[in-house]
Amino acid sequence: MKRGMKRLAVVGALGVASAALAVSPAFAKGDISIQATPHTAHVGHVVKVHGQGDDDAEWNTVLVIQERSGKPGHWGHWHAVAKSFDGDARAKVKVTHPGQLQFRSVLYATDEHHQHPRVDRVSTPVTVHVVR
Repeated sequence: MKRGMKRLAVVGALGVASAALAVSPAFAKGDISIQATPHTAHVGHVVKVHGQGDDDAEWNTVLVIQERSGKPGHWGHWHAVAKSFDGDARAKVKVTHPGQLQFRSVLYATDEHHQHPRVDRVSTPVTVHVVR
């Protein structure tokens, strides 16, 4: 009899736990990344950049790959080199001068209630060193 009561208690506890999980709020998933190869490039060569990003909670998203040049403490402004409406953007950037290039992915999003795009996520920049 004791074994039957323990089993009933365990089954009841599992039922309550699964019901609680079923009514708890769902959390949207999203992520963003950027990759650039090679990490060191010569002037005149091409750097391949691949950005990915998504957010399940947003209605529409646009992924933009941005680039800036310079050096730490003296970076130029970010400007777009590629964009994608499916969350997977690729760019081939020809290197024109020595120094450093940085690339990042920026995910712009709108939800179903607000149609104005806003920045949803920004990736950590990756740096490419450019030599002569």
